[in-house]
Amino acid sequence: MSASPFDIRQVQAWAREAGEIALRYYQTQLVRQHKDDDSPVTEADHAVEKFLIDKIEQTYAAQGHTIIAEESGGSWQESEFVWAVDPIDGTRVFADGLPLWCISLGLLRNGETYRGVVYLPVLNEIYYTNDEGVVFWNNRPLQGMLRADWDKDSFIAVPSEIHNFYQIDFWRLRAFGSAVAHQMYVARGVALAAFQHKLSLWDVAGASAILTGAGAAAMYLDGTHLSMMEVLVRGKCKGPLLIGHPEVIEKLLPKIKARPALVDPA
Repeated sequence: MSASPFDIRQVQAWAREAGEIALRYYQTQLVRQHKDDDSPVTEADHAVEKFLIDKIEQTYAAQGHTIIAEESGGSWQESEFVWAVDPIDGTRVFADGLPLWCISLGLLRNGETYRGVVYLPVLNEIYYTNDEGVVFWNNRPLQGMLRADWDKDSFIAVPSEIHNFYQIDFWRLRAFGSAVAHQMYVARGVALAAFQHKLSLWDVAGASAILTGAGAAAMYLDGTHLSMMEVLVRGKCKGPLLIGHPEVIEKLLPKIKARPALVDPA
């Protein structure tokens, strides 16, 4: 097994520069196109993704790293190191001129969670694992910030359309428009948990590294844990995920039920 040349300072710099590119398009008259899964894409997504792919290839291709990106795809070819790139997570809110979108870079090693960087350009918030895998939010350690229980002000971060597919027996739900941002709010104890569906590799790879370092777990509704290798092979999660402190997940799982008439196709 080779040593990783991962340099967190370099990757953070890429994320910030990618954010500057995205901000050139932010709150402008963007043309939205819709992909086969009905999710939107803009010229900003393509510009940011091209920048990040170029940087990764220039730096790591010679060492055998491969890339899977949201807009241009890719192949992992059983590589030891695989990058998962989400150029703009939350394209709908980005195109609407709202602030809670982010750039996500995840590095897998032998099919397992390894390193991650998530950057919210409008808020100038960055979440990352350092070279040793310790997790931070704006240089503040994230250990110990995860919520292990809830109170009357606690909320679960969810997609805005989740009520069409699931009944969630919890009094406060919030949708910010970015699955990755939702997961970061769990890591720093703002959200009690995140319940997400229709997740692809790039939605979980970078976030998973940060969440794992913070002590969080990710579990499917059938009680099985997220397997990153399975997501890498499939390209997406096998179903909806509940993400949070292990004790919180255990208590919340029985409170989430699929609606009979509208079963999530993920």
